[in-house]
Amino acid sequence: MDVDSGYDDSQLSLNLLADKVVHQPIKLDTLVYCPTMDLIALATFDEQVHVYRLNGQRVFGISNKKPDCSVRQLRWKPNGQIIAISYSDSSVSLISAQTGKSVHQVQYREHTGSKISCLAWGLNYTDAEETRARLDSLKIDLGPDDVLNSGSRPVDLERPLDLPNDLAFLDTEEVLPRLSILPATGGDDGIFSSRASMDAIFHPSKKDNVDDTADVLLVGYDNGTLHLSIYDFFEIGTFNTQLASHDHQICYPILHSNHSLCSTHSLLLSQSLGSQQALHFVPLDLRLIPETGRYLSLLASKSTRLQNVLRYIREAQIQICSEFRASQELPRKFIYNIEETLQETSQCSFVDASYHLVVTGNCFPPMKEWLVEELGDRGHKRWDKAVATGYENIGRLVHENLLPALLRFSVLVSRLRGLSRFQESITELGLGTEQLDHMLDTVNCLQLLAHSILIAVGSERRQFSAFSVWLKQEIETQGTTVSPPSEDSLEQDPILDHALILEYIQGALLQSRLSEFFGIRPDSDKRLDWIDVEENVSIYESFKKEIKLCNQGRRTERKLAGLDTLIARLGKQSTTLFHNISEAQMRKVRFGELIALGTGNLHNVDMRMIFEGDLSTKDEYTTYIATIWDSNPAESGSRPSLPLPASRMLPLVMIHRVCIRVVNGISSTQAIERASIHLPPGRINNVKFADDETMIVAYTEEAAKSHLLYIPYRKGSKSTPKVSYAPTSSNRNRTDSSEIFTDLSTQDAMKHYIQHTFPSGSSWTPERIEVNGRKGRRAVCVVAQDRTRYRIYDLDPPKAEDGLDGAGAGSNEGTADYDIHMTVEPDTII
Repeated sequence: MDVDSGYDDSQLSLNLLADKVVHQPIKLDTLVYCPTMDLIALATFDEQVHVYRLNGQRVFGISNKKPDCSVRQLRWKPNGQIIAISYSDSSVSLISAQTGKSVHQVQYREHTGSKISCLAWGLNYTDAEETRARLDSLKIDLGPDDVLNSGSRPVDLERPLDLPNDLAFLDTEEVLPRLSILPATGGDDGIFSSRASMDAIFHPSKKDNVDDTADVLLVGYDNGTLHLSIYDFFEIGTFNTQLASHDHQICYPILHSNHSLCSTHSLLLSQSLGSQQALHFVPLDLRLIPETGRYLSLLASKSTRLQNVLRYIREAQIQICSEFRASQELPRKFIYNIEETLQETSQCSFVDASYHLVVTGNCFPPMKEWLVEELGDRGHKRWDKAVATGYENIGRLVHENLLPALLRFSVLVSRLRGLSRFQESITELGLGTEQLDHMLDTVNCLQLLAHSILIAVGSERRQFSAFSVWLKQEIETQGTTVSPPSEDSLEQDPILDHALILEYIQGALLQSRLSEFFGIRPDSDKRLDWIDVEENVSIYESFKKEIKLCNQGRRTERKLAGLDTLIARLGKQSTTLFHNISEAQMRKVRFGELIALGTGNLHNVDMRMIFEGDLSTKDEYTTYIATIWDSNPAESGSRPSLPLPASRMLPLVMIHRVCIRVVNGISSTQAIERASIHLPPGRINNVKFADDETMIVAYTEEAAKSHLLYIPYRKGSKSTPKVSYAPTSSNRNRTDSSEIFTDLSTQDAMKHYIQHTFPSGSSWTPERIEVNGRKGRRAVCVVAQDRTRYRIYDLDPPKAEDGLDGAGAGSNEGTADYDIHMTVEPDTII
């Protein structure tokens, strides 16, 4: 076995997969290992986020566009497709691992001024009982988390064929054409301006959109609040952790863990007590997962897509209105330059002078001078290009972007409407059929308006084409002849369509019908504003009549509800819908019993939730919490008294074992135990749970020699010696001096657990470790004390048939064959 340089042959070591040096020190709290791919994500002190392959090659980078903000934490989504980044301004960015671009930006206004203390992602099966039964029936050595992380699901684990049920959950949205990308304008982080980001938002792959799982995003703040979202973007709401505290003190979340088959999640809360902190454990019961079941996936995914389509519609509306304003700006400037002169010399407006010139062929002197000297051929080309391009872009945006988005929106609303009508009576989803009907009513109004816009664009475009040809001819005529052309010559000209020219001069030249549709009206319009009736009142019939009058060129009594008004109404209705869904789901979330773990100066903590039971105890789950305290026993009350000299204080790992039982989504504490593991004099740098059986401890001896210890922690483990646990209570912070502990305080006892020994000296003292727990592909990332270098070691040496040639120590090429599928070019900063 290959070893690090400087090792003796007798020293133990792990296979070295990578040795990477970064240009800036690493922020230790940001180092995270992708759960499904061999990727490392980290942030450096220059506030840049980098994603590396195991061979050290950078996949992509994410620059911090907020100079006053710093990166706080990174977390991978359980399927490895998204990275969540929290910043010091309490915002969270969700970055696609396939494109390196932002797919969602979250800024919770209610948490302004608070700092994010916990960022976590959990994944649950929505039907745990059925999944467990199918797993038990399979004769494979895979747990539920292994199946989720493997990237492929056994055929036998898929739901059995059920035609009526499959028809009910048939996704008709998949047969719709893909939405077209929008031109890049810099708005909304450009997520709608590339095909890759659009597909990640609107067309996720089936393996990333499994309907029997639910992913939960938890964001905890130092003001004691916890914000929950499911399926990336759909917000459930904000919960106050003080509800779990008996004395209503501010306890803020710092760590999260969960098991995919248990709807109850584990939270660690911290409470500031002067220079020290109190650590608490509390279960978080997400009853919405088992109660809503498979409907949760459908409800949240459709609601999330509804939000994304609404964002797309708003962005399309902004670009349509921007194109219209740009097309009108230049002609208004040209007309403004001649308008005042015509009023003073000829007592007429530009419209009157143009109309007179078309009908009689007589050109007023100021008009002639303007045509020849000021406008000219160059000005005409600019005018023609601005207006023609504007009409073309407006028609394309409406036809290719707005109308397909409205169709997709109506399909999503119709799907939710069917869910509200035919859902099981015992399932409360927060959907109202009448409310969804009125959302469809607003969408119908928008579709009618969009078609009216297309008709108006086509009509005005034809009129402008005729006007532009006439204007160009007049510029040439007035510039080459002294007298105007005769009536006979005008009548014989086959190119000009005088009816269209006059229609344009009287109408769209100064007041386009589109301005009414877009809500852009002159100050001279003194009509009363459109009155928005209640959200739950149909407006389609009345709006249809107003559109008909507008298309006939007649003015309505009130201003027409434009594109911006209707989209704002739709957004308001959607907000109400999302609020009602969130309210219904918030009622299914509760905190369990608060358990005090200790008080002192916490150095390091890790937590893992596992299933230790069998079929008879299938509702019981166990959470292990490993802690390292900097303070002495008298200060913390968390470490047991030992019959040892005070000068020989032993480093200690405290492990709390909390067993809970979950019935109908509600947890109850069954047992609370704790154990102590004592090591020889030195320093424990970091501790991490590797899997459901063992944990890894980064330990440095007094002689400055560092090790990675592989210690079985699970109660009832077959290893020798076993970690001994003693019962304790939830309201005690101190452990009795008679507590049984596991003594590894001698070199002979500890050497059996050493998996890796680093070279002597401080150059490679481990400061932080991160473990990837994928079955058969486990690896540990170790950050050196200087924070500018990290190494990755293989915990599961590959077999020869795995094809990982050269994956041993010192071989960076050994990871080239790992299953990494990325579309971003290496060494690019997003």
